[in-house]
Amino acid sequence: MSLNEAEKSPRMNDGTMIYRPTDEELSKGTFMEKILDFCENLYWMYYIHLPYYLMTTGDAFCLHAFFLAMLTFALFGLIKYIFL
Repeated sequence: MSLNEAEKSPRMNDGTMIYRPTDEELSKGTFMEKILDFCENLYWMYYIHLPYYLMTTGDAFCLHAFFLAMLTFALFGLIKYIFL
């Protein structure tokens, strides 16, 4: 097989991999995307990185209630600030 035949061979030029861009590459940086990224980061910080299973039941409940209360107050304050 000569060099020209190898260059024209369908096996050499036709790859089977299909490129698909990642979410980061498709991101346009809109305000809604930033809010969704913040919510996703908050979820991972809250539910994954806080080890409730290592605490006693009472401590885990108090910490869980504290974070939920702070998140609720922050959301209420933001909505009140926006609409009033």
